[in-house]
Amino acid sequence: MSVTEAKIDWGRAPADTPVCPEKEIYLRDIVQTILDGYETPELVMEELEISPSDVGADQVPEILNIFVPVIAAWRSGSCGGSCGG
Repeated sequence: MSVTEAKIDWGRAPADTPVCPEKEIYLRDIVQTILDGYETPELVMEELEISPSDVGADQVPEILNIFVPVIAAWRSGSCGGSCGG
């Protein structure tokens, strides 16, 4: 089953879950770009050289919707160590 065929729970997916398999981009790569300050789908896709036509590109906004708020809360200290995706 491919990334586009299966509905992935990105908040629970392992870091090595492929997002754009053809470009060998994994969930950990997307999360790292968020940690590096890229917090919009356009910026993440530009940084990782993902084009809108790449398999899995449509998953980037969903991943950011989960991880950007969690990382922001973690950075601000409002998680109390219990933030989860």
